[in-house]
Amino acid sequence: MKKNSSFEQALHRLDEILAALEQPDTLLETSLKLFSEGAELIAFCEGKLGDARLKIETLFPGAAGEVENG
Repeated sequence: MKKNSSFEQALHRLDEILAALEQPDTLLETSLKLFSEGAELIAFCEGKLGDARLKIETLFPGAAGEVENG
């Protein structure tokens, strides 16, 4: 994933990958490459979400606990 890519771009690409993987005529080799790319994108998105969570916790101490506990 490019360093300057956004969370939204990554999600969009994940949607494209999912659509391609759902096609019955997608070749196995292509599916494996798409799966690998998808795994990288998921890690990228998780990192972005983690960064956002840290920023929120810094700005609003205790806010994350309130969200987790409902």
